[in-house]
Amino acid sequence: MKLSVTLLAMTIAAAFAAPTLAQTPAPQQAQSTVKPDAGPDRAETTFAAIDKNQDGSLTMAEVKAADTRVTQDDFDKYDADKSKALSKSEFKEWILALQDQTNGKPG
Repeated sequence: MKLSVTLLAMTIAAAFAAPTLAQTPAPQQAQSTVKPDAGPDRAETTFAAIDKNQDGSLTMAEVKAADTRVTQDDFDKYDADKSKALSKSEFKEWILALQDQTNGKPG
């Protein structure tokens, strides 16, 4: 009888603990491929890595895949020719502006 009571108590305790133990962990923060400390040479390498279809320009989708924090406003600010894509020079300008912001210079 004592064993039955112990088993019942353990079963009830496990039932109450299960929801707590089964909670999903908090989502990890998005990691960025675009690093603000990337100078012109690193910007070139990063551009090539992000340009998945290798057409020589970056779409919003390609940039967003590299860094989910990027907004359409961020993208549009550096799309100087309003082509809905960033050229290498537009992307480098963006990276250098991010670097300036990180170093405390106004961007």
